[in-house]
Amino acid sequence: MTTLESTTDEENIISFLAYFNEIDKHFDKVLWEDGFSPYNEKLKKIAEGNYTITSFVRKHIYQLKNFWELRNFITHWIKSNGETFASPTQAAIAKISKYAEKITKPAKVLDLFRKKIYKAHKEDYLKVIIPEMRKYWYSNIPIYDEKENFVGILNDSRLLYWISDLLINEDYLNLWLTKVGHIQLEYGWKDYRFISQDMTIFEAWELFSQSKKNGERLSVLFITPTGNPNEEMLWLISNSDAKLIDEYLIV
Repeated sequence: MTTLESTTDEENIISFLAYFNEIDKHFDKVLWEDGFSPYNEKLKKIAEGNYTITSFVRKHIYQLKNFWELRNFITHWIKSNGETFASPTQAAIAKISKYAEKITKPAKVLDLFRKKIYKAHKEDYLKVIIPEMRKYWYSNIPIYDEKENFVGILNDSRLLYWISDLLINEDYLNLWLTKVGHIQLEYGWKDYRFISQDMTIFEAWELFSQSKKNGERLSVLFITPTGNPNEEMLWLISNSDAKLIDEYLIV
């Protein structure tokens, strides 16, 4: 049994409980509750729901439960004479502090992703677009009409389908004179989405994750101020960026 004579022990316990309460109160905020539900019940609701931090909580639910168990062990066994059976280590405090920060202040998509966007128009020639795609490894290009309205995307898959259709139908166009507008840009695939600049990294990860589970082909998220396709295109997140998101999810 440890006696709370050491200032370090007291500070460790105070710090740990403060971070735990910060997480607990944020769960109330997310759930729009008044703080009367048990902590584990809140965890379950968030993990099974569709909240901004759902993917993070679901991924780390066992660790978050461990924090709750340690919190109970500390608070239930502090005696009036200052004795306690447990005192969190500096490593435990450092860990829960990282969890508290990511749960209460999750990074927004623009905090992690700043990727240049190459845009094109229906009247642009393929002889200009394709070399740019190859030179700079552009995989998804948003296409606009003459009024700057978004009309679809051009990527490797669409080019391949278009060329395949030409060969199957023995329709040999002069590629030198072919414009983007000659290509079918929409095939009914759910391979791109527009998201708000205020979306969190957790929510973006969830979109890619759910798309994969549903057998869809989500390959890119285009970021605009509010998620409207006809707003200014700010940045994009491609499925190849999933590794960076995974790294952020690790604590």
